[in-house]
Amino acid sequence: MSDNDDVFLQIKKWCIEDRVFKLKLPGKEGFTWAVELSYPYKHPVPASIVILNPTDTDFIILQINMKMSPQHLEALTKKGPPALPIFYNQMQRMFLQKDVTFNIDRNQHAWIISEQIHFDGLSKNELFKAIRRIHNAMFLGNMIIDEVLQATFLPVGKKGSGSGGKEGSGMGGSFYQ
Repeated sequence: MSDNDDVFLQIKKWCIEDRVFKLKLPGKEGFTWAVELSYPYKHPVPASIVILNPTDTDFIILQINMKMSPQHLEALTKKGPPALPIFYNQMQRMFLQKDVTFNIDRNQHAWIISEQIHFDGLSKNELFKAIRRIHNAMFLGNMIIDEVLQATFLPVGKKGSGSGGKEGSGMGGSFYQ
């Protein structure tokens, strides 16, 4: 049995023990194996996390694929040109702060959040730390969408509108400082 097979069996065992194992994914060129997790256990809307082992490597990759909903995209687009760049800049900042690997496709309004663990550092604790890290980054991304949408929905002050001579968005400490 190869190291890749041993790692697969160990990861499957750990994920079954924690009740997050969903299924082994069909074989795909470029990967020795891949599994899908449903995390967290018993959550009403669990995230789909994929763990895969690229062919001829000594590491695994954990990833969550995300795509902006049409409703969020429409709402951000309607709020004007700054909304989408603000959203993507906030996302990049958060991913860097959470120390996760990410790939943002601004044309498709999709992103991948991932983490890599080499076999020599793989333990159940490290696996689940990585799962929590990318899962939390996914949740923070959803919160950023909501924050940017809320910020863009606030009224813009106008001259002579009784705003006490202050012009601008009236948003204080928000994104448009």
